[in-house]
Amino acid sequence: MRNFKKICATIFAVSTLLPSFIFAENNNEYGSAKNVIMMIPDGYSIEIETATRWTTAEKKLVLDDMVKGLVRVNNSNTPIADSAPAATAMATGSKTETPFISCYSTKDGMPGFYDFDKNKAKMPLATVLEGAKRSGRSTGIVSTSNIQHATPAAFCSHYPNRNEYEILGEQQVYQDMDVVLGAGSQYLDASKRKDKEDLINEIKSLGYDYFTTKSEMDKTTSNKIWGMFAEKSMKYDIDREPSVEPSLAEMTTKAINTLSKNDKGFFLMVEGSEIDWGAHANDPVATITDAIAFDKAVAVAKEFVKKTPNSVLIVAADHGTGGMTFGSTGINSGYDKTELDKFTNLVANAKMTGQKVAEKLDDNRTNIKDIMKEAYAINDLTAEEENLIKTADKKDLQTAVGKVVSDRSYIGWTTRGHVGGDIALHCLTNGDNLKTLEGTIFNNQIGLYMADVLDIDLNKLTNELYVCAREAFIKKGAKVEYSKASEDNYELKVTKDDNVLIIPMNKNYAKLNGKKVTIGGLAINTSNKVYLPQKAIELIK
Repeated sequence: MRNFKKICATIFAVSTLLPSFIFAENNNEYGSAKNVIMMIPDGYSIEIETATRWTTAEKKLVLDDMVKGLVRVNNSNTPIADSAPAATAMATGSKTETPFISCYSTKDGMPGFYDFDKNKAKMPLATVLEGAKRSGRSTGIVSTSNIQHATPAAFCSHYPNRNEYEILGEQQVYQDMDVVLGAGSQYLDASKRKDKEDLINEIKSLGYDYFTTKSEMDKTTSNKIWGMFAEKSMKYDIDREPSVEPSLAEMTTKAINTLSKNDKGFFLMVEGSEIDWGAHANDPVATITDAIAFDKAVAVAKEFVKKTPNSVLIVAADHGTGGMTFGSTGINSGYDKTELDKFTNLVANAKMTGQKVAEKLDDNRTNIKDIMKEAYAINDLTAEEENLIKTADKKDLQTAVGKVVSDRSYIGWTTRGHVGGDIALHCLTNGDNLKTLEGTIFNNQIGLYMADVLDIDLNKLTNELYVCAREAFIKKGAKVEYSKASEDNYELKVTKDDNVLIIPMNKNYAKLNGKKVTIGGLAINTSNKVYLPQKAIELIK
């Protein structure tokens, strides 16, 4: 932690001389790594981590010997994090606000976010993934949610609204990643996109092996792979069909095997997305079984790092969800005499999540007892429990089922939203010069740490990739027009003398006098301001 304080001190020392995003100028304080794997168990509070450990057969987690400290997960302006600003902090080294995806905040006020500059509001911030790609490394993302969801998107997309999946997804297509595994094909499908762009065919034309089943994933030997296993999101691990949807561990294995072919190394982000979703629903089976599936994925990454020199593995949640407690008001007395199996048996032996139970109920919910017996071996469902499930709104059925299991397992919940507690920091390194990240830190320090070991200057990269286009072109004496090119598609038109430059948004190319040229990064409009790579600006002399 002493070395990291030196980095922070450097930031403050130069802040009066240079613009700062609180990025440290890279100086390899933590050593140099060839490979970095960032794993994010979304919503994984320390209490969920505890419940997961007790529910495993071994009563321990792969993560246990990697614990190095705590992470403070507040946003730039509020104490309780959302996935978008939390993932942004880890991806860019800068805290931000809800619902921003890797864009500079418009608000400050909380610790960990310093030197606020309102002139940078909504400006895209370069990510460690973008830096790794430009260093020659391979890059990839893996998630069980749609890949356009907040956490995976924050590493490879930029927009001040996490809900714009079509925009975020289009940017991902043009980020030249080597591995993309997860769900979200509907946001790439021409028949379902507002702009009618066929991004699936575009992915194929860019050289990816695009597939939709586990067997296809297993067979491919391509160096560029894009797997979409569901239109929206993959199923909870306990509910999935193994022959169709791979596990998170299987996707992680495929990603590492593919990315590690590059002698220059790689950066990989893996998210266990639906721990969070289970906790939002207060469904202990969904939450804990997906957490166990995540721990199995960690085992894959951990094995790789332990046998591969100059590699780093970091595991940290973005925030806690649900306010789960291992112990509830059901045992206000006698808690210290209650045996472990009273807490864990129902979850450990469950056959499905509350969501799957809800799907199996008939229209009039006359088969509640049968399905609860099938799912959890509950033979003594009370009239009160049955009525809770029978009368629940359809959207709350998973939560109603979860309450029955939670109450019987003495698991408590305080909210169906996020909570503000610190989460556990886990880190593993393999290399004589590599140091682990330790102590009680802010989440954005994870991004700074990864940039440091990857030898990436995030501040410099932001200035190279995201130049305010209008100002830059006007300085060159050019005329600049922003207009709608087609349904839900926009472009920037720049003219000077006989040269006409057309730059479509959310893509990595332009047309100069009708000829397609690459621009070295994405063209992005974040609320009426277009940002372009310096390479694009230089196309106009």
